[in-house]
Amino acid sequence: MIVAFLAYVIFNYLLGAKKVINLCSITLFYIMVGIYIGESSILYSAQWVRFEDVGYVNKSIFYLKLGFYICVLIFTILPFYFKEYNLKKSLNNSVKNLFVADVSWGLILLLSIPLYLVFISIYIPVFEDRTFISKYFQDRLTDFIPYRPFYTLSINALSTILFLQINYFLFSFKKVSFLKFLINKKFLKMFFLTATLFFTAKRGQLYYPLFISIVAYLIYKRHLVKLVLTSSFLVVLVGLSRNFSEIVKGELSLEHTLMTLSTSFFVSVRELTRVLFFFNEGEHSYLFGKTYVAGLFSFIPTKINSLKANYNYMRYTSIISDQNPDEFGGMRSTYIGEAFVNFGFVGIVLVPILFAIFVYIIHILIKKYALNNFIYYVMVFWIFKMLVMPFYENGSSMILFFLITVVFMVICALRIVVRDKRSILKISFLQKQHEKD
Repeated sequence: MIVAFLAYVIFNYLLGAKKVINLCSITLFYIMVGIYIGESSILYSAQWVRFEDVGYVNKSIFYLKLGFYICVLIFTILPFYFKEYNLKKSLNNSVKNLFVADVSWGLILLLSIPLYLVFISIYIPVFEDRTFISKYFQDRLTDFIPYRPFYTLSINALSTILFLQINYFLFSFKKVSFLKFLINKKFLKMFFLTATLFFTAKRGQLYYPLFISIVAYLIYKRHLVKLVLTSSFLVVLVGLSRNFSEIVKGELSLEHTLMTLSTSFFVSVRELTRVLFFFNEGEHSYLFGKTYVAGLFSFIPTKINSLKANYNYMRYTSIISDQNPDEFGGMRSTYIGEAFVNFGFVGIVLVPILFAIFVYIIHILIKKYALNNFIYYVMVFWIFKMLVMPFYENGSSMILFFLITVVFMVICALRIVVRDKRSILKISFLQKQHEKD
């Protein structure tokens, strides 16, 4: 895989690509690293999820590698079909408003209400006993379920707003004294958003916006030393937050740290192995697209949506493994796992082709509309985070979270302007476009 990845990068560079870091290359890199780490650590990580039968591991690795090579092939062919080497860049700079925005306090506070209601009614009463309540609220699930739709909407909306707000701050950053920096309105918004998201215990919604915006900015500025140091610090911070409760109690150990990391990151090989085991040993029938339909209608609450309740892919993986889908988050067995339970081996070949085509089209759009390097890297990393990586890890069950993110990116890009004494709602990222060669 390393040879194939390097061959693609070199080929892409010789074809005229000015940037080695693009949506296609980081997609391949992420898949490759996940397979290598998963392959080497499956026997260790499997024990922490009480899964001892790894008889399907070879099939799991074969399917994932096949998907990887199919993506490499498609990414290599499509530049000729789309004539990427002759791509015209748009002169329109309004698309950046989807990725950079100064969001009003009113919207931020309104969206924070569901989170603070949960903090007050569920989180605070058990804080002394639990120190840091589980992010899935298994201990008080009955109390939490009525809040869950609003909580999910709120946490993903605030995560998106944090990303937009950080980018706005970096995009307009000017050196000031430390005191002025602390009382800066933009900084106070970021601090409030960061603190609110921190106490949800949902690490991804907090750290991804921070990591993406800061790393994109440092790459843009070519501060390589700061990039390495900052990235290392953020990785350590993620590891510490994953073991926050143990740190507070003084019970942190190397074994526990390795356990939490091995059950949280690069688990595609192990989880696909589990899905193949439960699906085949349970003699389940192929679903022929039901999980994809359930994903498209995932915005309808589970309570009134039996299709989502039974065939949302993450819930389905819980069901076939005899877990409660309301308590267990499901198995992140990648889009390969979902393709298999729907269409068997045919799906394992067909879905990666469609996946690669989709990723490549997004890659082309980024190149076309990103007018400077900061916006380019922000777009690449954010779209990878909100679309490519979730779909790769969780399949079609990520559609709801993608829709929430897009909706609030659009809402934050709306502007109210006054013309002829009339207030008009302006969609700031849709303006007349001009192109240049």
